[in-house]
Amino acid sequence: MLIKESLSQSVQEVLDGNADPLEVWAALKDIEKHLEKCKAEVERAAMEEANKYPDKTFQYKGMTFTRIEGRANYKFDHLPMWVAMKEEMKSFEERAKAASKNVQIGAQMVTEDGEVIDPAIVTYSKSSLSVKL
Repeated sequence: MLIKESLSQSVQEVLDGNADPLEVWAALKDIEKHLEKCKAEVERAAMEEANKYPDKTFQYKGMTFTRIEGRANYKFDHLPMWVAMKEEMKSFEERAKAASKNVQIGAQMVTEDGEVIDPAIVTYSKSSLSVKL
């Protein structure tokens, strides 16, 4: 728990104005990357150990673990009809995006046949900060 306490202390130092937020952010991103690597290296052994328990959910040293089976993933990109429909959808999305941009400047987008193209709804994701170490 010393690591968690140390990280919490670093965060508090930033919040109190006593530490450089960019330096701490970069350190946290580096730790996050390292932690993901470590988790990946331990995952197989942990799954093998968990498979020794007959129930999917089990208690171990005060912690509750649940094995979750892999799910089925389907690929369609080898199906000609799917590829054609995907291209049609892409074209439709591009028209709706363009219509949305036109609405922002007070214009309306219309097809050659005079049909109004409904604009896409625009939402924005949260801004983020990237760092290369």
